[in-house]
Amino acid sequence: MDGLLLQRLLPGLPDEVRIGAGQQHSLVVATRAEARLCADLIAGLEEPPPNAVVETSGPVRLVPAEGGLLPHLTVLGNILHGHVAAHRVTRDAAEKECRLTATNCDLDDVLHRYPHEITPGRRRLAGLARAVRSNPSVIVLEDAPGLPTWGSLLRPDNITELWSIAVVLITTDSDRAKGFDA
Repeated sequence: MDGLLLQRLLPGLPDEVRIGAGQQHSLVVATRAEARLCADLIAGLEEPPPNAVVETSGPVRLVPAEGGLLPHLTVLGNILHGHVAAHRVTRDAAEKECRLTATNCDLDDVLHRYPHEITPGRRRLAGLARAVRSNPSVIVLEDAPGLPTWGSLLRPDNITELWSIAVVLITTDSDRAKGFDA
C-alpha cells in the first residue's frame, strides 16, 4: 500500500481510513486535544492504542497549523532545511529543487523574507513546501480556526510533488474540511 492506512485509531473516526499516494483526506475530530493526539499518532510521536493500526509506506511529516517554520531562517532557508535533512546533494542542487517547490507553492516572491514578515497563509504553504522537500510518503496538516483553510491554499495540480504523497488534514471543524477531500 502506498500512502496511509488507519484502523480503529480514535473513537469518533471511521473504523478504517485509507489515503493513497496522491490523495487528500480530512479527519474531523471533536476537540483540539484529540486533533493533536491524532496528528501525533499518525506522525509516530505517540504509541497507537491497543488494536489500532497506523501503517504508512514511508516517512511522515507533520505541518503544524502555523507552518512550523524556524523563525531565524528565511522562507528559502526553511524549505532548504527540510530538503537537506532528507537528501545528500550539493547546496546548489538543493536550492534549485527548493526554488521549484517554492514556485509551485506560489512562494517565489517571499523566499528572502522571514516567517514573521509573511501572511499566515504563506507561512502554512512554506511549512508544506518544507515538508514536501523532505520526501515523505505522508503529510499530516494540522488545522486551526482563524487561519486560512488548507482547502483554499492547496493547489495539488500546481504542487506536482503532492501527486505521490498522501495528505491528511486534521481539524475540529467540518466546514473547514470542505473543499479539501480529493
